Amino acid sequence: MNSNRQILLALLAMAVLPVSFPSRIGAAPVELNRIKAVVNGEPITQTMVDAAVQTQVQVWLMGNKGMVSRSEAEREIRRMEGSALDDLIDRNLILSEFKKLGGAIKDQYVDETVNRFITERFKGDKDKFMEELKKSGMTIAQFREIQRDQIAIQALRQKHGGEDVIPNTPWEKRAKYNEIKDEFASEGQPKVRIMSIPKQTSTSSQAEQQQVLSDVMGKLRGGADFGDLAKKHSSDSFASKGGYVGVLGKDVLNEGLTKAAYSLPTGQISQPLDGGINWHILKVDGRVGQKTPSFDELEPEIDKRLTIEKKQKALESWLKKLRRDANVRIYED
Repeated sequence: MNSNRQILLALLAMAVLPVSFPSRIGAAPVELNRIKAVVNGEPITQTMVDAAVQTQVQVWLMGNKGMVSRSEAEREIRRMEGSALDDLIDRNLILSEFKKLGGAIKDQYVDETVNRFITERFKGDKDKFMEELKKSGMTIAQFREIQRDQIAIQALRQKHGGEDVIPNTPWEKRAKYNEIKDEFASEGQPKVRIMSIPKQTSTSSQAEQQQVLSDVMGKLRGGADFGDLAKKHSSDSFASKGGYVGVLGKDVLNEGLTKAAYSLPTGQISQPLDGGINWHILKVDGRVGQKTPSFDELEPEIDKRLTIEKKQKALESWLKKLRRDANVRIYED
């Protein structure tokens, strides 16, 4: 999608930042009419995929203008590009199924969806909405048709996403609690060890010290004792205690090291941190004052997550059945 990427980045530049992106010099030309897939005898070409992505990006950018950074928008564009063909196949299959069922979306529901979009994304300013719509190259009729299709797709997704989801069992909830409880634990204070390896000494060059660092990291990954290595290689005041700093308050080490220590999981060792004249390696032995919410406190969140997961599995199963029942052939690049 190299040629389409240029269009998307141009849209991104207009919608997110008042700057343009560099063009991709020497990008290989794309064969626009190349067939990417055939669904029930109907071809999906590269041009159709590109057009679908461009429309999706236009709508997304219009609704998120000024709310996301350039890097966030670029990530979203890459995600849309990566899933474009599968999304288009699923979209065609779902809309086809909707028509088979005799479904029709009333204008009233499209009106409500468009008005909600204007209210949520443009604070009810219809003139601003129309201005942005014009910039995107879409007409209001095209925008309404996109919304009409999306309502139909969402209706079938919800129907097959497990309206009658099996209630979550006690053992399922207990297993999910053990899986997610640490996400909600208060951070507590870490019990920290530190090793400071000089980048250069009076007797060792930078290259030699880099090798020392490499050797130390290799030994740590192999399960060597942190304290023994700290006593041998560390150059700071904690070396004699095997690098043990103690329970780390916010004002013991510098801000960068403190932030790294608080974010490091218990029992794990950090990557080497650049401290100027030293490389620093941290290890968190444990935590003090950390509180994990009880099962009862997290049960509503557990129920919600399990239900979402079950609905997603039901939806994926239905989409797989649609593909099995249809004649879908994908042509690899």
